Amino acid sequence: MATNDKKPTAKPAPKKGAKPASFIDKLIAQGKKPEDLTEEEKQKILEEVDRDIEGMTAEDVIKAVEKGEIEIEYVDPPNPIDNFTEENFKKFLFGKITWAQLEGMTMEQAYAIAEFGYTMYQQGRYKDARTLFEGLVIGNPYDPYFHAMLGAIYTKLDMHEEAAQEFSIAIELDPEDINSYVNRGELLLQHGEFEYAMEDLKAAIDLDPEGKNPASLRARALAAATAAAIKELIEKKEAEGGASAPARGPNKPKARPPKT
Repeated sequence: MATNDKKPTAKPAPKKGAKPASFIDKLIAQGKKPEDLTEEEKQKILEEVDRDIEGMTAEDVIKAVEKGEIEIEYVDPPNPIDNFTEENFKKFLFGKITWAQLEGMTMEQAYAIAEFGYTMYQQGRYKDARTLFEGLVIGNPYDPYFHAMLGAIYTKLDMHEEAAQEFSIAIELDPEDINSYVNRGELLLQHGEFEYAMEDLKAAIDLDPEGKNPASLRARALAAATAAAIKELIEKKEAEGGASAPARGPNKPKARPPKT
């Protein structure tokens, strides 16, 4: 009978208290940058962060640092003064670059942050998404997408006046932004501004006469429903003996430059 003369080697026991590498640690080890992350990876990062901070207090964090369970890496941040050259400042004054770019943030980085914000929006985390997009709007006031997204977030938070303002700015920056026309039109309908609302819905429909954009299809449905409601209202008024057209309110929001 054959025997194995080799003496088995003992495997080193795992260190007590050692935590397995987190998903974020693995991504960092792979050299991943925020702009390179997939939607699935962003989702996993958010879930991992939520798990880590759930129920954690400031005292818990201090204790974890003292035990070495959390490592704090001190990194000297880039000096924003380095970007404040005469040439860059002139570009900023003439609107060729944004404040965020003047401070050193690239548009790729800004859109990577926006992707996280959009994921939060989809998850119903409107307050978190609001924080991100308000920062993006301050740093990049000429980007219509950031204003349109902030308008959508404000709508979910029942901040209708602020939402209409952001949609107005988005439209001024991009007059072909169908979604912002429809979203602002829907807000105006909710507040009884039928004539202004119909103007926005008509603008959205005119931008997509073939109805290829889902937003313009929504505009058509809203316009048809509104027209039917107005017709019914007029007929009711006529039956009562005094026809009158729906009032044109004074409250159509105008775009104002965002505060920086």
